[in-house]
This record gives sequence, C-alpha cells and structure tokens, in this order.
Amino acid sequence: MFRIAFAPILTVGLAMFMLPLMLFFFLFWLWMLIDCIKSELDTTDKLIWVLIIIFINFIGALIYLLFVKVNKNYKSFKKKKFGKGTKRLYRSRSNRVLGGVCGGIGEYFGIDPTLIRLAWVLFTFVGGSGILAYIICWIIIPEEK
Repeated sequence: MFRIAFAPILTVGLAMFMLPLMLFFFLFWLWMLIDCIKSELDTTDKLIWVLIIIFINFIGALIYLLFVKVNKNYKSFKKKKFGKGTKRLYRSRSNRVLGGVCGGIGEYFGIDPTLIRLAWVLFTFVGGSGILAYIICWIIIPEEK
C-alpha cells in the first residue's frame, strides 16, 4: 500500500528530471545541425558532417563540436593523392594507451587524443558500439612506421 501511494509521485519526479535533460539534448543537437549548415565548410564536408549529426544524434553533434568548432586546425575531408608530403592515418606508437588508435586519430586531425578517448568511452557507454569500433579500427588502421 505504501509503494502504490508514492508511485505517481516518483513517476512525476522522474519525468520532471528527464524532460529538461531531453530538451537540452535536442536543443544542442539542433544548434549544432544549424551551425553546420550555416558554416563555411566546403560542400563535401558540410554534407558529411550533417549526415553524422543526423544519424548519430547527440553524439554526432558532440563530435562536430569537438572536431570542427573547438579545433582550430580542422582539416577538410577532401581526398588527396597519396605521395610525398601528404598526411595518412596511422595508429600512433608514441601516444598509445591500448592500440594507438585514438593517438593516431588525434595526430591526424591535430587535436588532443584525450578528447578522442573521452568520446570513445562515451560511445562505449551510450550504445556499446565503441568497443567494436575500436577493435575494427585497430585491425584496419596500419601502425605508424
């Protein structure tokens, strides 16, 4: 009897906590999407980032914020022919915790690998896809020579 009387109060309390949180996530997502559309990125980059923000939702918006908005050294997604002087993605030997994937991505994009690691942990806890993605990247990305 005691539990039944407080069940509606708990439900209302949970809803009052979750509603502002969901509203914050949605508004942040919408803000990053609009910012990406209005940005001065080239068309290919803009399309890729819009798709990332739309399909990965809040996490995609957070990735856009970290990689593009905060990062002053953001490089375009444009494909370049590989030759002398071009940059390639490798797993880092010097900046590694496990396989050097986050260190290599950080070096490639010119941002702190700690931010990459934090995003990866967030992916792991949010949907569980972070572990599988890290293993796939560990296998696919070659090690630095």
